[in-house]
Amino acid sequence: MQNSQKWSPALMQPENSDITTWALPEGAITRLGQGIIMGNITLSPNGKHFVVPSSIGIWWYDISTMTPVGLWDTDRGFISAVSFSPNGKWLATGDGDGLVKVWDWEKGVCLSQMERDETEKRYHSVSRFEFSPNSQLLAVSSTRDYILYIYDPETGERLAKFHDDPKKTRWWGGTPRPIAFSSDGSLLACTMPDESMRMHADRRGYIRLPKDATEFIAVWHLETGEQLACLTDTERLVRSLCFSPCGRFLALGGRDGAVQVWSVANWELLHIYQNYGTERKKVFYSPECVLYAAEISNDSFTVWNIHTGEKSNTYLKTHQGLQGAHSPKECPFVSATDSEFKVWTVETSQPLTYPHLHFDFYLYSHIKTPNNFVFLPDNQTLAGGYMGDGVLLWNIANPLHPPIRFNPPEDIRVVSVSHLGTLQAIGMDKRMAQLWEVENPDVPIASFTLPDPENLVTDQEKQVTAAAFASKRNFLACGDNAGMLYVWDVQRHEILHTITAHDSKIHSIIFSPNEKLLVSVKDAGPISRMWDVESGETIEGFPDKYRAIAFSACSTLVACGNIQELLLWDTLHREVTMLLPLPQESRDPFALAFSPCGRYLASGAWWNQGLGIKKCPVLLWDIESGENIAAFRGHPTDVQSLAFSPDGTILASGGFGGTIMLWDMKPYTSG
Repeated sequence: MQNSQKWSPALMQPENSDITTWALPEGAITRLGQGIIMGNITLSPNGKHFVVPSSIGIWWYDISTMTPVGLWDTDRGFISAVSFSPNGKWLATGDGDGLVKVWDWEKGVCLSQMERDETEKRYHSVSRFEFSPNSQLLAVSSTRDYILYIYDPETGERLAKFHDDPKKTRWWGGTPRPIAFSSDGSLLACTMPDESMRMHADRRGYIRLPKDATEFIAVWHLETGEQLACLTDTERLVRSLCFSPCGRFLALGGRDGAVQVWSVANWELLHIYQNYGTERKKVFYSPECVLYAAEISNDSFTVWNIHTGEKSNTYLKTHQGLQGAHSPKECPFVSATDSEFKVWTVETSQPLTYPHLHFDFYLYSHIKTPNNFVFLPDNQTLAGGYMGDGVLLWNIANPLHPPIRFNPPEDIRVVSVSHLGTLQAIGMDKRMAQLWEVENPDVPIASFTLPDPENLVTDQEKQVTAAAFASKRNFLACGDNAGMLYVWDVQRHEILHTITAHDSKIHSIIFSPNEKLLVSVKDAGPISRMWDVESGETIEGFPDKYRAIAFSACSTLVACGNIQELLLWDTLHREVTMLLPLPQESRDPFALAFSPCGRYLASGAWWNQGLGIKKCPVLLWDIESGENIAAFRGHPTDVQSLAFSPDGTILASGGFGGTIMLWDMKPYTSG
């Protein structure tokens, strides 16, 4: 490392400390949430900062205050991997499209940019980086194929490409794909598939990992390009790889806690260590060639000396291998869980914790994707329901203030505002759906349990998969995984209707605002059907091949979205009133919302990666003219939900990346 202490990032400090306004796209008022953490966080070479790869970009944090001080690379976002070079000069970043960038982090400029071959870009986010010990090579792996690229990090020149699979098979779900250079930079090791897995490939070339499958480890000689070994007797999923400094050994850390060691001389498996716990292991060698393994769980940090079997709960200075060659020995170690950062120092075994999720600390906002959200009548409060995290309420007039959290006992799937203005939430747990008033979560307003399976046509294990509540009529509608639809009269405690609505899982249910109509959607197809709530009969003529559904406030119009178009359907005359062709970048809308006045419609689509667009747009339509009057580009991937404020001046859009964007509607709707 070359005097790493002198380096400090050109963080390009924003003009204000309000992180909700940093790098906002045109038309946006604010951003709620900092995006989902997508990869391992990394300590800077000077030990003063750490870098967090997130769905919206690269966050820089000051480690002394644990607060954000910079946001980089937001043009595309969806950053899946970061790594500093051993020479302390460069930061490598990779995104969900497989794009790799190398930054001079002192100057804050991008030195080089590398892309995968065109046929290999789709859904292949960067999994891991590894710089060679002399920083002259950069190896890059992907989550869903077994191709390994080698680049010159300073120029971006591609130097090699290993294991180019002629069958073009891809992995469904992704694998970690760790990489390791030997200490002299002559050898490179990386995981590759068990060849027997290829029989599991579907017609598109995707392989779904069998339960008993293992990963192999390929070792290449970098100068000749020759594959020297294929190590087959490995753990099922490899979490880390490391060559010893003496060059004699290659160590593996497995997902289930085992550690394996091979001889580099003849690639013989020398040792299998299985008595060091079951947590995934990060293996590393000390300069004296002593093998260590670290395991990090939510409440502990343990370092094992693999040779002696000794366990240490203290982060020792000799364990520099945890941070990499670029980090000073006295640096703390930082990790992240779903809700907080954890920092271990040299002297302590118990971590300092800093919540980044919400509630009582500034760093509340690395949150998950909301299932849905709604505005309250005050125009100032936005409520979102989160699986496993309850209900969060933001004051949009003060977005820096931590949201208020309510935690009903079930996983929240739907939040809604009743006709009296109270906030309600529906949770589902296997065969049961329950409704709460959010501010009084101790006692549910209503509970509905699916009828016993023996009384039904099928013996399939039933689960509630969708639900909606009609607050005026006090009806709770539930759909299950067999396609059955139930309308439950909460006051009378009886099933009003039992409807065989679909032949498989019901994905969503929507009541009309006047609560006279009900739409159920089967995701597979998709298939959409409308029902008369009073009679339980189907409404003939309703468009049946749409996934996204939204009612206007007066209930006279329904917007339906499929891959190619938006359709407006008149509920009184039971006829199509307008077809709106979707531009290619916005096809397959998942979210729709009418403005309170009923004149405007917002649509948000699934991410279509094949088009090469950087942001997934939210479109605003004038439904009187059928014109697309605005496009808002702020989400790096799927737009999951939309909601207008009651006065129509703000549109909220929620993305799969875990952020909610607030857009100013006044320039488009005030006339």
